[in-house]
Amino acid sequence: MLAQLQSCQLFAITQCEIGERNMRLRQLVISNLFLILSMGMFQATAAELEFRDQELSTRLTVGYAVRLIDMNDDERLDIAIVDSKRFLWLENPNWDEHVMYDDPSQKHDNVCFAPSDIDGDGRIDFAIGADWQFANTEAGGTIGWLQRGKTASDRWTYHHIGEEPTTHRMRFADIDTDGQEELIVAPLKGRKTTGPEFAENGVRLLAYDVPKDPIKGPWEPKVISDDLYVVHNFWPIKQGGKTRLLVVSFEGVSALYGRDDGTWGRVHIGVGDQASSPNRGASEIKAGLLGEKNPYIATIEPWHGDKVVVYTMPDEKYAGGGECLWKRQVLDDKLKWGHAVWCASLDDDEAQELIIGVRDDLDKDNKRGLRQ
Repeated sequence: MLAQLQSCQLFAITQCEIGERNMRLRQLVISNLFLILSMGMFQATAAELEFRDQELSTRLTVGYAVRLIDMNDDERLDIAIVDSKRFLWLENPNWDEHVMYDDPSQKHDNVCFAPSDIDGDGRIDFAIGADWQFANTEAGGTIGWLQRGKTASDRWTYHHIGEEPTTHRMRFADIDTDGQEELIVAPLKGRKTTGPEFAENGVRLLAYDVPKDPIKGPWEPKVISDDLYVVHNFWPIKQGGKTRLLVVSFEGVSALYGRDDGTWGRVHIGVGDQASSPNRGASEIKAGLLGEKNPYIATIEPWHGDKVVVYTMPDEKYAGGGECLWKRQVLDDKLKWGHAVWCASLDDDEAQELIIGVRDDLDKDNKRGLRQ
């Protein structure tokens, strides 16, 4: 599989997720400006790029995730947000606030969402992850979906899908080449595990087919992988007409690929940071290009780490055996809680630059925010 991976581009699905504790909307807007660049909506040389802060009136309790989506079909990108007790969107251009769904009485936080037309009516819905309990590996982690009302500004309707403790990340991707996207759900930790290693059980990376009637269900999970530990994020890539999953965990970077019989294989391609303790491995991941047919993988290391790392293709071809390590290069080691990475061409050439989100200040010279 890696031999094929080396011979073609990595086409990343256009999604972005940034989860930062006590995130202010000023950071959200700047992040979205970089996303606009990555989607080709604005072109300029690096010297011409100028950004200004625009702090919005909306305030979040804990902002976990953000997407740029045209929510009301006016051909403008709006800002959809996961807040601790609500899901909302801000309408471009005045950033008017619309709450899709909220439950102030819920005990634990929302944590993630993923857009897709779940009910087949041609309009965006959201799969959502809630009941986020970082330390509870035995219960919690609700998975559901929000059905749009008559308009995007109306209240949305919640439908239950299932539960998996420490549900943390989710995306839609067509992983079985049937033309329909599946919901991929990644918990952070394995069931009934304890720190600091969380090694009693692997993380159950799940795939849900969208049922014919998504309201009545049932939504049946299939286990893609259960032999990785502390899975912080994953990223789907298109290669050879099929979707692969790049996954970051305590083990580092793994590439998961579907076999013809419906099972999944795994190739270890990045070592991660194995010298740090107790957090190790890698925690954020995106795929980018240095040029045509010259992919790279960018990560934050270790888990919630201090390093920006890039992996480039190895010289040797994949010979089987489940391991083909890409070349690892540390670009920056002055982060405190690195928590987001994105690849985009900021100077209109073939090579994509890195944009890094940092959650906390390390010192007076290394501040939180965005880095290029």
